Parts: sequence; structure tokens; C-alpha cells
Amino acid sequence: MGPGAGLQQRPPPAPSLSACQCRRAPAPAALFDLGRSAIHPTILNDPVFETVIAPFAVSLVLAGLLRLSGGPKRGPAMMSLSIVAGVIVAFLLSGAAEPFPPATGLGKTFYLIAAAVLLGMVFELSYLAKPAEEPALIGFPLVALVWLAWPKLMVGPGAGEILLLLAAWVGGTVWLARFRSMAAQAGSLPGGLLLCLAGGGAAGTALIADAVALGLFAAAVAVSALGFVLWRLAALMLMGSPGSFGPLPVFSGGGALLVFVYLMIVQVPKISLWALLVLVLLPFVLLPFKRLLLFDTTASGLITAVLVSVLGGSLAAAAVGIAFLSVTS
Repeated sequence: MGPGAGLQQRPPPAPSLSACQCRRAPAPAALFDLGRSAIHPTILNDPVFETVIAPFAVSLVLAGLLRLSGGPKRGPAMMSLSIVAGVIVAFLLSGAAEPFPPATGLGKTFYLIAAAVLLGMVFELSYLAKPAEEPALIGFPLVALVWLAWPKLMVGPGAGEILLLLAAWVGGTVWLARFRSMAAQAGSLPGGLLLCLAGGGAAGTALIADAVALGLFAAAVAVSALGFVLWRLAALMLMGSPGSFGPLPVFSGGGALLVFVYLMIVQVPKISLWALLVLVLLPFVLLPFKRLLLFDTTASGLITAVLVSVLGGSLAAAAVGIAFLSVTS
């Protein structure tokens, strides 16, 4: 046996783990597309963790910190920033926030949400800007829809597509305006519940249409609103005050959900428009109970929250059911 025989019998070295990961890792653009999301090797990079678990945890912690640091005057209003903070965390963790100008529709939603937050902050903090709040309820949905649908508009949409975009603009404006009106009358707890239910319904509708990324981001709105709701429920039980729901959560939370729905309409062919139409009815669930909203007590606040949960939850479930039937039929 020669001196090199032992070396020749050794098995070839196994490829390094980093090399395997480099070959198997998906491209960054594939982590969150409008279809099925990629499967990540660790829980910290899992899409569900990035867009559901982490946003809920951030919203829950931040809502309490903002309430305590803002004091009795600014705290209740500023704590609603936790809703959109959870959504922004989802963008940052998933890498869906793109440098400006964004190349994808999902990248555009990040900047539209940032603009909605700025609008909400201005209207929340400045009395001089109050007259511009009503035009902003009309203008923001229009700007968001036109920017998201710009590639389609440039190639010359048909009459049906134009009518669809007009209907989406009108429906979004009505939803946002009615959402603001109902939340202002009923308080922050029903307002947060409504946003949570609408986000859940939109998420289910998108997931059924196989738009996993958009479904998860809509779920980020829902769970972030849930973190806010839990603090408002605790405040109602301990202090007997439902709290206010001003323009900041309406534009930031409601605006965030609206741009995700608009992106579904523009870029997801299988999305159920009838299901989304049902979600437009959510801010109207308390119209028959206007007298109840006149009483600022713990009992009426809890009853209102229960009504929103039952009636709004039924509508959200109906939207998901309609979306399911539209795919299976």
C-alpha cells in the first residue's frame, strides 16, 4: 500500500451549510410577491411571524407605552399609532419596503401608508388643518388608486376596468368616511374592533384568492388593531371611558387597509369583488343603534363592542364565505 492510499480512500468533503443555503435560498424579490410566499428556514424569517406575530406584539407593547407616556390628554389619541406601527414592522421585517420610487405595487403601499400617517397626524394635532380633512377623505383614496393602477392606466384600460376603478374609488371613500363617522360616535374600542374585523375579512378574501402576501399584510392590520383594542378594553373596564377615535387611526389604520384592498383589486385577478363589497358595509353595523351611542357609560360601551363584534364579525365571515364560493363554484 503506497503512502497516499489512505488519503485516496477518504470520502469527498461535504458541501458547507452556507453553500447549500446559497443554492436553495429564494431570490429577495420572491420572499413576498402577490402569489404564494416562499418558505423560510427559521421561525424569525417566517412570513407568519413577520406579518402577524411580530406586528401584534409590537402593537400591544407600543399602545401601552404611548398611552402612559402621552398622559390623559394626548395618550388616548397617540396610542392609535400602534396600529400602523405594527404594519410598518411587517414591511421592515419582510423586506417589502423598497427605496423610492418603488418598483412594485406592494412597495407603493408602504409610501401610501406613510402618507396616510402624516395626514392623520396633521389632522389630529392641528386645528388649522381641520377644514382639509373632508377633501382628504376623497383625495387620498383617489391618489392611492391612481398610483397603484398606473401601469394599467398607461396601457389603455377598457370601459369595464374604468368602471371598476371608479366603483373602487367611490366605495373606498364611502368606507373611510363612514368609518370615521361611526368611530367618532361610538368611541375607540368599536373603531378598533371594526378595523380588526375588516382586516380579517380582507385577509381571508385575499388568501382564498391565492394572494398570500397581501393576505398576510391585511392580517397585519387586523392583529395590530387587536393589540390596540385590548388596551382600550382594559381602559373601558378600569376607567369607564370608551376613549376617542380621531383622524389619526382613521387615516393611518383605515388608510393602510384601504391601500391593500386597492392593490388586491388592481393586481389579483381572482379576488372576489362581491366579498370586498360586503366589507364596505361594516361601518354601517351600528346605524340601527344610534340611541345606544348617546350613553357614555361602561355598560353601553361594552354593549356597543359586543354588537360590533357580533354583527361585524358576521359580515366579515360572510365576505370570506362569498370569496370561497366564488373560487370553488
